[in-house]
This record gives sequence, structure tokens and C-alpha cells, in this order.
Amino acid sequence: MRDFGEPARASGPGVVVEGPPDAPTVLVIDPAGAASHGEIPATWRELTDHLRVVWLRAPAAPDWLSTMDRVLARHHGDRATIDVVTSGPLAGQVLDLASRHQSLVRSLLLVDPEIERTVEGLDVRVIAVTDEGPAPIGHPDVVVAVVRELLSLDSDRDMEPPRKSGASLVWQAVHAVWESLAQRAPK
Repeated sequence: MRDFGEPARASGPGVVVEGPPDAPTVLVIDPAGAASHGEIPATWRELTDHLRVVWLRAPAAPDWLSTMDRVLARHHGDRATIDVVTSGPLAGQVLDLASRHQSLVRSLLLVDPEIERTVEGLDVRVIAVTDEGPAPIGHPDVVVAVVRELLSLDSDRDMEPPRKSGASLVWQAVHAVWESLAQRAPK
């Protein structure tokens, strides 16, 4: 298993944000600390044409949990919701964090989590499970699985929302990304 606490991962910015400020938000809490050069990992960049990606690098932000708790608490009552993605060793802590902010968190997507529990009222989904330990959140297969789940979230609600609603914007953004990925996929 990788050592997520290695010094190289602890350097660089604690948070990297890319994408339009008014776009639907995906909060990635990364235990491995990708994006150490101040950019979203290349596999996620195309999503930032349509989604706001907030990439929190846990090794570079030692107080990430209390900071995220305060930031999310400030947004209670906001109409917009966020989707949260994390993996492996942080899954339990992020599940607890998301459960405290259910009015703001639309879904929690867990990549190869080290836990198996849920919280009533919180849409928790396990994605990209491997037999080789946690898959890096920047892995292309993980990105595709995240996009698939984001699309599924809206289709599960069987909705055809009005064009300006927050949910509609999420659907439009994720659908555009999915179409782009499908066009580039080998046939």
C-alpha cells in the first residue's frame, strides 16, 4: 500500500480549485495528495469545463477535517449542493463529515473505502473497487466511475428539471463531460 504521508505529497497547496465559480461543485478529498503542482490532475481537467472541482490534498492540509467542517457549516442553508469524493483511509472521516452536513451534501462517492457503513438520509455510493488497494482518485477509471455516478444520481431521481435549477445544471454539466469521454473512447 502507498504511504500517503510521504513528504513529497505534503508539499504544495492544500486546496486546488478549478472550474466556473457558479458551476455545480465536486469536492474531492484526496488522501494521496495529487495536484501537488497547483493544478487539478490531468484526468479531471476536462470536467472543469463544466464543473467546479475543489481538490483538497489531505497530506498538505493537516487540519483539513476541522477546516472543511467550518467551511461547510458556513454554507448551510445554501440552495446549491455538492458531491463529495474520497477514497481508502479517509472514507470514515469523510462519511462523518458529510453526515454532519447532509443539507449541503447531495452524495458521497467512496473509491475503494476501508469502511462499510452508511448514514441514514445520505446518498453514499461505493465506486471503483479494486483488489489491489485504493485506486488513486486521479486514475482515469475512477474519473469515469465518478461521472457515471453523477449522471446516475440525477437519473435515479427520474427528473427532467427546469433549465435553471441547480440539479439541472449538474445534469447538464455531467452529461456534457460524459458525451466528451464517450466520443474519445476507443471503439
